[in-house]
Amino acid sequence: MKTLAILSQKGGAGKSTLAVHLAVLAQAEGERVLLVDCDPQRSAAGWWYSRRADTPELVETDAACLERGLAAARADGVTLAVVDTAPHAERGTATAASLADLTIIPCRPGILDIRAVGATAEMAKLAKARAAIVLNACPPGRDGETSIVREARDALKAYGLPVAAVSVANRAALAYALIDGSAVTEFDGAGKAAAEIRALWQWVTEELER
Repeated sequence: MKTLAILSQKGGAGKSTLAVHLAVLAQAEGERVLLVDCDPQRSAAGWWYSRRADTPELVETDAACLERGLAAARADGVTLAVVDTAPHAERGTATAASLADLTIIPCRPGILDIRAVGATAEMAKLAKARAAIVLNACPPGRDGETSIVREARDALKAYGLPVAAVSVANRAALAYALIDGSAVTEFDGAGKAAAEIRALWQWVTEELER
């Protein structure tokens, strides 16, 4: 079983949104996925309870029980666990990062977000996690990425973690899909948002297999 943790100590980075969209796509591509909601706000769980399908599977827990929960999932045949962590909880996020095969840190391309992501990046390094930063909720460009996204990617390299070449734009379809428990690849599979989530999942898959 592989474990993907999504961390952000800053609210509004899109952590839960990425978790559910990636979990659904991974399930559709043949993984048996467990979505692990460690966030006290239970955003991922709220989405799951509005969902018609019973996959990906869901467990609600906290950092103290995470290791035991992942071990049980592995024994039960789960092939991928996607962990949505709590913001503003260094001990819990460090635990998730240390248990994960890959940790992704979503970051918006604004200067305040870039500055704030430093604390999460440092925590991931202290936990000796294999981590990378993913630019999320970016302004859509007409032809590829905007200059602000490219500049943000360059600035984020100062934290000493890889920055994914794939970015995800702030598109309405991502939010609309969540209303009835769908993912964007189900809601508008031919759209740009779905294409970006597929590209991100492809990158995640390659990183998990390294």
